[in-house]
Amino acid sequence: MQTLRNTTGGLLVIAALAILLPLFPFAQGGSNPFDLSPRLSLPDVEEDTATAPGTGNPFDLVAPSKASAPSKPAVKPSARPEESAKAPAPLQNTYRTFLLITNILLLLLLTILLTIFRGQASKAYRAFLNDNLLSQLQREREAGGGIPYYLFYAYFLISAGFFIFLLASHYGQSFSGNHWISLLYCIGIAVALFLGKHLLLGFLAYVFPINKEMALYNFTIIVFSIILGFFLTIINLLLAYAPNEAIQGVLYSAYAGIGAIYLFRSLRGLFIGNRFALFHKFHFLLYICTVEIAPVLVLVKLILFS
Repeated sequence: MQTLRNTTGGLLVIAALAILLPLFPFAQGGSNPFDLSPRLSLPDVEEDTATAPGTGNPFDLVAPSKASAPSKPAVKPSARPEESAKAPAPLQNTYRTFLLITNILLLLLLTILLTIFRGQASKAYRAFLNDNLLSQLQREREAGGGIPYYLFYAYFLISAGFFIFLLASHYGQSFSGNHWISLLYCIGIAVALFLGKHLLLGFLAYVFPINKEMALYNFTIIVFSIILGFFLTIINLLLAYAPNEAIQGVLYSAYAGIGAIYLFRSLRGLFIGNRFALFHKFHFLLYICTVEIAPVLVLVKLILFS
C-alpha cells in the first residue's frame, strides 16, 4: 500500500512539472522588478552644456558654442555727429530770423508813413467808405497831391508780396532756396499783377473815350489797396507767429477779408462805369474775366499747384 502511494505522488509531481515547464520561457521574457539597471538614464542636455563628445564622462564640460549663445536684442546705433548736424533746427532758426526782420521792417515803414502822412491815411479811409470823398481825393491827386497815396500803395504791394510768401510757405512752395530772394519774387508778382492792371486800364482809356472814368477807377484801386495793406499787416503777423492749429482760421479770415474788400471795390467800379456797362455788356464782362478774375486764378495756380 505504501508503495502505491509513493508511486502515485511521484506521478503527480511529474505531471505538475510537465504543466509548468512550458510556462518558463514566458516568465523569463517579462520584466523582473528586481533587475536593476547599471545607472539611471540621464535627461537630455542641450548642446551648450553637453559633455565632451566621445568621453562618456558627465563631468567633462565644454564651453557653450557661439551659435547657441543667447541673442541680445538689437540696439539701434545712435545718430552720428554728421547726421545730427543735418537736423532742420538751423533752417528753422534762419526762417524765424527772416520773419522777425521782415515784420520789423514792415512795421517800421508803416510807422514812418503814418507819422508823416497821417492826414492822408485818414482821408483814404474815409474815401474807402464815401464815394463823394473819393472823387474829391481824385481831384487833389490830379492837382499834384498824390505822392502820399503812392507811398501807401507801395507799402501795400510789399505787404501783399509778403502775404504771398507766407501763403506759399504754408502750402510747402518755394520760389528760391533763399528766403529774401523768394520774398522779392513774391513782391514782383504783386507788382506785376497791379501794374499790368493799371497799364490795361490806361490802354482802354486811350482807345475809348472813358479817360475820366478810368482815372477815377485807377485811384479807387489805389485807395482800396491802401486799406487792404493795413489789413494784411495784421494778417501777416498772425501767419508768422500764430500756433499751427490757428493758422487755418487765420487763412479763412484773410480770404474773407480780401474777398469782402474786393467785392466792395467791384461794386464801386460798377457804379463808376454803370453807363458803359448797360450799353456794352460784352466788353464789360470781358474786362471782368480778363483783368479781375484771371490774375487771381493764375496766382492760385502758382501757389497751390506749382
